[in-house]
Amino acid sequence: MLTFLNPAYRKNLSVTELNDTLKRIEAKIDVLSECAPGQASIQALVGNPGRPGSSAQHVALSPGPISPMTAPTPSRLGSAQIRQELAIPERHCAAPQHLLSWPCSPLCLTERELRYPVDIEIRQVKMRKTTSPPRCLSQLPKDNANWLSALSLSQLRILTGFYFTHLHPQFLILDEDGFYANHLNHALRTGFADNLDSCLVLLVLSLGSLGACHTGSREWAQFDSTDFTSDYEAGLGFFNLASDMFRDVEAADWGSVQCLLLMGACATIMILLPLPAKADDSWSQILVEFDFPPSGLSGLEGAVPLPLVPDSGIDPHRRDQQFFFLALIAMRRLLNRIHFHLYNQDVVPPSPSVMLELKRQIEEWRACLPPALKFDDLLLLEEVQMQTALPGSIRSMQERMKGNLKARYHAAWTILYRSHLHRAVHAPDPTALSDEEVAGARTAINSAITGILHGGIMHEPLELLLFPMNSWRTVFATEIILQFIKRIPNQNFSEALLLPGWEAVHQMRDVAVKAASSHSPTVSKDYDILQLLERTGGQD
Repeated sequence: MLTFLNPAYRKNLSVTELNDTLKRIEAKIDVLSECAPGQASIQALVGNPGRPGSSAQHVALSPGPISPMTAPTPSRLGSAQIRQELAIPERHCAAPQHLLSWPCSPLCLTERELRYPVDIEIRQVKMRKTTSPPRCLSQLPKDNANWLSALSLSQLRILTGFYFTHLHPQFLILDEDGFYANHLNHALRTGFADNLDSCLVLLVLSLGSLGACHTGSREWAQFDSTDFTSDYEAGLGFFNLASDMFRDVEAADWGSVQCLLLMGACATIMILLPLPAKADDSWSQILVEFDFPPSGLSGLEGAVPLPLVPDSGIDPHRRDQQFFFLALIAMRRLLNRIHFHLYNQDVVPPSPSVMLELKRQIEEWRACLPPALKFDDLLLLEEVQMQTALPGSIRSMQERMKGNLKARYHAAWTILYRSHLHRAVHAPDPTALSDEEVAGARTAINSAITGILHGGIMHEPLELLLFPMNSWRTVFATEIILQFIKRIPNQNFSEALLLPGWEAVHQMRDVAVKAASSHSPTVSKDYDILQLLERTGGQD
């Protein structure tokens, strides 16, 4: 998702702490960038140059072990400087509508008005507590509370198949073989009695119902839903049964963690994704709108052991799924690194060595992807022609994984160069900008468009996207920036920032609005703002 600097996060930091942190971080990266390429690569990304058998293919996708000398301890985490450093990744950004507070914006909204997604969400009705069956079991007596026993083995296979086809590969919460051999087997033998296995199976069936409904199998919609609510309430009966059960069987074990993760996946679609009748990105919006105290957990990411490579002995298809999962983790850490090193400072732009090192790490991340997940870069116009040729055609999971990795890769370039974009739209004399600044601004906006294309908004239903809440909001943010670019008085400069094919973002906007605006008040409000921007349009 496009994220933009919010200077408010620094309001409570002392100048001394900021200055000390900045000097230390810049010195560290300056040293890294001056090292030999091979040595810098290993030190920057793995930090364990002596590891036997390590290879460049796995370096960028592998978390570096944390040094005992620098490992965060409770006492170190309690220091003011460490607490503020750990807060950086959580408080670097603002929601897309806050772009309207940029000086170049023709719209002037108050801080209160910019909080409209939260206000909309507060007014939304709560999710229903129904435990009714899906439509395909509607022939059962209405007083049959134990409708789970009426599910046939073939029906269970269908629903679990939808989950493992459309949702599992992107999250890897469960082991597929272990699910069928242990969890499902035990739930069936106990007649879905109250236990963690039953709870876990019910959550899988809930997500499977969502996948089924959004790929055309409408018999798995909720029996007591109206036509207006049937899309987002699919699987609601399974979900509510699992939630009620989990309160009694929760424990401090891995099975409970898996249940919580699956509940989060359900909530993303049923509650937080407002399709329909709910606000668009409520929880993520609340997180960025309110000043929650930092947890400090991000500073411990290097202490969490992760495998360097996928498991040995598994089939190539599942190996690619594991590599996809590890690649997303590596990219998330790299994005945190970019946020920290570029936007935790008072001096803009950052030193060239910092930019050089971060650009190298982005490209190394891409180079380390396995052959099945590698992707090529085309001209933006060629990307648009390929991705919009068959709108609405659901891609294979392999293509979806590859597309999501490409989307994250381009998101990294957008974030890396967003300060260049800010300078470009505010420059009194664009001709005074350096070639590097202009190229960076061009990369930022066109990478944003490419990332949206490959995120799947032209192919899969929003409910099945890897980042369902962020997809529309990224389109929204990109449209706002495009309006700012169009308003640059120097038309030649404005046109030079956009590559042929950039207009495709309007098509992606229309697809998302058609799917969501009639039911989602936030999407509708976002779209109204875009129309208002267009009416003020063009050049001053």
